[in-house]
Amino acid sequence: MNNQEYWTEVRDIAKTLIEEAMAEMDNDVDEAIELINDTLLHETIDGHQWVIYCSYNLDVIQHSDNADYYSDNFGAEQLAASLEEGGLSTLHCHIAFWALYADVQDAIATYDFEEVVA
Repeated sequence: MNNQEYWTEVRDIAKTLIEEAMAEMDNDVDEAIELINDTLLHETIDGHQWVIYCSYNLDVIQHSDNADYYSDNFGAEQLAASLEEGGLSTLHCHIAFWALYADVQDAIATYDFEEVVA
């Protein structure tokens, strides 16, 4: 994966989540945002191949604007726990998950939800 592929995927995930949430919440923006933040975003990132397959993890970390999100929000103790739990591959997986999560969340914040309805 290269930088362009990464950011294209981030924007595509964000757009898809917005479309799904708006459809499910009858185009109510506030309800759609709540649905995205409560469940859709986490479930989508958790099932994404770039998080599931370890071979993508370092690429996600390399291209993300939020590679430090995991350590910044959960602290050194959680980093150590991830490392202890499953070694470097688990740590990389957790960092990649939260980096992709934060990048998609940032991308969602730039969208005009009303455009999705139009």
